[in-house]
Formats: sequence, structure tokens, C-alpha cells
Amino acid sequence: MKIRFFSIAIAGFLLIALQACGTLDERLNPIQPKVFIDAIEIEDATLSGLTALLTLNVQNPNNFALNARGLDYTMRLADTDILSGESSSNITVPALGSGKIEVPVRISYTSILETVPKVLETGIASYNFSGSIHTRLFNIPFTKTDELRLPYFGGSSN
Repeated sequence: MKIRFFSIAIAGFLLIALQACGTLDERLNPIQPKVFIDAIEIEDATLSGLTALLTLNVQNPNNFALNARGLDYTMRLADTDILSGESSSNITVPALGSGKIEVPVRISYTSILETVPKVLETGIASYNFSGSIHTRLFNIPFTKTDELRLPYFGGSSN
């Protein structure tokens, strides 16, 4: 009787341990969150550039909440860095959910003027928004690459 109880207890312990390993593996190898720029609100303009408030929408595909101490980010437009920065604000995004984060950014006129000719020449505004979310144990990278096609501004060829 004691051997049977002991065997059942060991089997139960092994099942719990295997479940914990699966959860631990998910936390050590998280799925990359999706981060989208939801809005950019210009707050101030100076002679050197713009100060804006960037609202990010973070979608968490993991089975655990993202509790972070901040994030860093860079945005490239037409192969030119146009903004970068970091936030040390605490971030919580629920498991399998989404949340919004507001971060202040500085955009220089130089970087804007550098990208305009490239975008007008090709008619395509390709961009990459990337960075990482900082948790207590590690950083979780994110990246979003896409392109926007601009309407044709030239004269008619007919």
C-alpha cells in the first residue's frame, strides 16, 4: 500500500515538474511581441527639430504577462534613422492581450530632410521600427518592417 502511494506521489510530482518546465521554457524563449506605432502627436517644435509623443500598441502573443522596466526603439525611414530613444517607464501587457505605451521622441529636421528626396525619388516610404522590451531577466526584441507607397505626384504622360 505504501509503495503504491509512493508511486502515485512520484508520478504526480513528475507531471507537475514537466508542466513547470514547459512554462519555464515559454518564459525563457518568449514569442516576439508585435509593436505598432498607433499615433504620433507633435508637442513642440524648435529650430533643431520636433518633440513628439509616440503611442505604441504592443500585442503580447505569450501565455504570460509582459512586466517590463522599459524599452528602447529605433525607427528607420528610407534607410535613415529618423528617431530613437528609450523609456524607463514600467510596462504591463496582459498575456495574449495588448496595451498602449506612450514615449516621448525627438525628431531632427536633418533626418527628415535627408529622407524626403529618397522617398520622393522612389515613391516608396520603406520603414523599420525595432527595439527591445526590457524585463527583469532579459530583453525581448521586436521589429516591424513595411512600406507605404506614395501617390504619383508628377505630371500626366498622356
